[in-house]
Amino acid sequence: MVSSRELIKINLKHGGSIINKSNLDYAVERANNEKNLYRSNAYLIRGIVVGHPFFDGNKSTASEIVLKRFEKQKIKCNEERFSKGIIKIAKLNESNINKITRRLMRWCTKK
Repeated sequence: MVSSRELIKINLKHGGSIINKSNLDYAVERANNEKNLYRSNAYLIRGIVVGHPFFDGNKSTASEIVLKRFEKQKIKCNEERFSKGIIKIAKLNESNINKITRRLMRWCTKK
């Protein structure tokens, strides 16, 4: 489970501030209702990277929470591919959850 409060706290470290709490709350709700961790993290990435609930630090915030959640489940990500992929999702404004999920599955695997 992840909370909006936790994400706001992470974002503060990256120099941001909340500008659209409803976008953030929606992303958190979708992520928490999803049983599959990859798909759950895809909702967080879409909601934060594409939805821009923060003034600044959206990609950094999404990356930190997703990597943290994967690490808890002993899933290791290729950090270079992950970082480049998050930037690409932002540039493309990628909102397709299935595509984001498939990308995560390529970048991050069980240890």
